[in-house]
Amino acid sequence: MTKTVSNKRKPIVSGAYLPIALCMVLCLGGVSFGSESNPTVQKPSATSQTPPASIEMVSNLKFLSLSLKDSIVHALRNNFDIELSKLNSKLNDYNITIEKAKYDPTMKLEGKIENDDVPINSRLVGGLGVTSISPFVERGKTADAVIQSMIPTGATISLEYNMFRDFVDPNAFRLLNPSYTNYVEAKITQPLLKGAGWFYNRSLIYIARNNKKISLAQFKSKAIEISNAAQEAYWNLVKAIEDLKVANKSKERAEDLLRKNKIQVETGTLAPIEIIDAEAGVASRVEAIISAENAVKDKEDELKKIMNFADTDIISDAAVIPTDKPDFIPKKVELKDTIRIAMGKRPELLELQLETENADMQTRRRKNELYPALDFTAGVRYTGLGEDIGDSNDSTFSEKFQGEFFALALEIPLGNRSARSEYNKSKLTKQQAGLNVKKKELDIVVEVRKSVRQVMTNIERVNATRKARELAQKRLEVEEKKYRVGRSTSLEILRAQEDLATAEGNEAKAIIDYEISLGNLEKAKGTILDAYDIKLEEEETKT
Repeated sequence: MTKTVSNKRKPIVSGAYLPIALCMVLCLGGVSFGSESNPTVQKPSATSQTPPASIEMVSNLKFLSLSLKDSIVHALRNNFDIELSKLNSKLNDYNITIEKAKYDPTMKLEGKIENDDVPINSRLVGGLGVTSISPFVERGKTADAVIQSMIPTGATISLEYNMFRDFVDPNAFRLLNPSYTNYVEAKITQPLLKGAGWFYNRSLIYIARNNKKISLAQFKSKAIEISNAAQEAYWNLVKAIEDLKVANKSKERAEDLLRKNKIQVETGTLAPIEIIDAEAGVASRVEAIISAENAVKDKEDELKKIMNFADTDIISDAAVIPTDKPDFIPKKVELKDTIRIAMGKRPELLELQLETENADMQTRRRKNELYPALDFTAGVRYTGLGEDIGDSNDSTFSEKFQGEFFALALEIPLGNRSARSEYNKSKLTKQQAGLNVKKKELDIVVEVRKSVRQVMTNIERVNATRKARELAQKRLEVEEKKYRVGRSTSLEILRAQEDLATAEGNEAKAIIDYEISLGNLEKAKGTILDAYDIKLEEEETKT
């Protein structure tokens, strides 16, 4: 379903972000990575259920390194709605073929044998020698072959070959007995009003093709929706891991304070009550870590659910290690350009536009069906006669016995209520389709505006939380200096540490929320697949 290329995001292989993966696995499994802390990311296989990431084993612990793009790819590959959309697209292929098949030629073969024995009641039939009622025998054999086809103008053309062998007894006035009568006939019947015209007769093919495009648009809409859900779940997992990292840092600070307090109490420079405050601070940090660990597992399960990894034995218990880090690179977003792109890229809008086009074609079809039926028929026939089939065919194709025929048939429906009702319904359907397009355009504008505002808001949040974190860091440093000279207490230190942990968590959340908002913006524009360089198989087939 998808093709992938190399991921442009930065994998976590070293530096400040590596402790997140280490911390996550240590907290979840209680073992160290050793030399396996830098797993590689593999491209997904087209048929395998193995995830597009390396699975490393440390003792009995399983974990997998997963990039953002890999998670989106697997979410698309394994999602049931995607599979249903692909099948729906294939069904529409058959609908196109069904409409085209109306113009496939047909051949009809028919044979008939008829034997009649009837009493003679006429000397003209039986001859002057007939003096009593006697049987009149007639033996007939007919063979008929017709090739018929419809053409896009609505006309039906046919070519017919007919052979008739006739034997009668008595045969008072016949020249040939038995005799063979053959004919070849070419005929065309063309509607002139109802059912006439190239558009009317090809419109169902056009509608079927549009339905195919609609199914592709629905398929892409579902892919965009799933991709956005996957990127949100991925970053929410990263956010939970960041919370766990912050909780561990806070615990380390509290433990360091407890260790220093114990040394000072032992040397007699600090009151014992300060140890109790420090121990209470450590205990509260442990509780925060437990909650953070549980949140990580919950977010892991949410991501696995989107990627449909729940039923995979190898993956179901594995700890997910995100290999993409959130990068805060403020982007300038032009609202008008973003709306313009969304209007051209959103598949839901294309779907509604195609439905409007279909409704217009149906309205034109129904208008044609209001007309009376006026059919013109014309043809030519060549007839032959002979004692055997060969002579009869020679006579037929000699073109000596030629006939032409023309006919004009008019059929006027009285009342015509059914056709008028269908036409009125189609006009209302067309109006509904047009309103749905306008409504969707408004929805897209509102969604894009909201997404742009969210991106801008998150940029301001990052700047604000970054400043708050810097101030919290300075405040902690000041409290530690005051504490060393006896002008502060353990409670003040713990409070400053907690404020710093909160500020660090808020900054990390703001940065990750910024990443999520960028994904939401790409979804609102309809370009999220392009942003991650993911090509849908159906799109390549279409082009």
